[in-house]
Amino acid sequence: MVPTLAYTVFRAIIDGLLEGSLYALMGFGLTIVFRVTRVANFAHAEYVTYGAYAAYVAMVAWGLGLVPAAIVAALVVAGVALASDELVFKPLWRRGSTPLHFLVASIGVGLVLRFSLQAVAASVPGYLNIRLPEFPSTLAIIGGKVAINVVHALAPLLALGTTAALHVLFTRTKLGKAMRATASNPTLARISGINVIMVRRVTWIIGGLLAGLSGFIISYYIQANPEVGWNFLLWMFAAAIAGGFTFYGTIIAGIILGVVGQVAIILAGYYLGVTTAYKPAIALVIMVLVLLFRPEGIIRIQSLGLRRRA
Repeated sequence: MVPTLAYTVFRAIIDGLLEGSLYALMGFGLTIVFRVTRVANFAHAEYVTYGAYAAYVAMVAWGLGLVPAAIVAALVVAGVALASDELVFKPLWRRGSTPLHFLVASIGVGLVLRFSLQAVAASVPGYLNIRLPEFPSTLAIIGGKVAINVVHALAPLLALGTTAALHVLFTRTKLGKAMRATASNPTLARISGINVIMVRRVTWIIGGLLAGLSGFIISYYIQANPEVGWNFLLWMFAAAIAGGFTFYGTIIAGIILGVVGQVAIILAGYYLGVTTAYKPAIALVIMVLVLLFRPEGIIRIQSLGLRRRA
């Protein structure tokens, strides 16, 4: 019995690393958009769903491979995110709307996107529940029981690569400095000659690209439906909030949430008979505790240079 539990916990840790990397990727998009535009974007969940469906259409209807499908998913969702800002959030910003207005508007945008996709998917046979036709191949089997496949390596590597790319963008490029200036004080940035509109557009595009890649990985790993992004909404916000809305903290918080969530629900089920239906409560509890005791995030950035860049 003990060896079986040990293998189950190890399996949970491996899956937790994968899920935590996904939470971080989705949290990156939330973090960047919120930092620069002050939009707590609930519609980000639907961007993830659109990424899953765009990848599926690219492979099934267009006959593309995995890599082109991932690129299509990222580009399609970048377009959807940019359109959301141009049609909804930017007009509200120009009218002097508050963050609360943005939040309520993002819920409306998310509902429109979700139910529009659901209506289309329900009318096309085989599109209500989807999964990419090419399943991830197995890389290794540990102990003859725990299989590690391509997705278990792809998601963490993509999360780490994204963190490095964002670090370079925000600390080594003029665009990153313009984004930081806009996030700090949009009015002063505009007076200083920064094209704030261009910065907004790039910000939404980056957020959409990351959401699209997240959706691709989800549809590559599990079966997706028009509500798959909504099911991840609590976790992506928990990662962003626990990470203090910095991409350094978001990746660490996301991985912690993923591993803790998987292991805790396995142990709770083994010893207490708790079902996996209660797993979202773990993210909710962690998020509430962070807001109560560490509202700046569980990952405190000690270096002054990193803190400024974050």
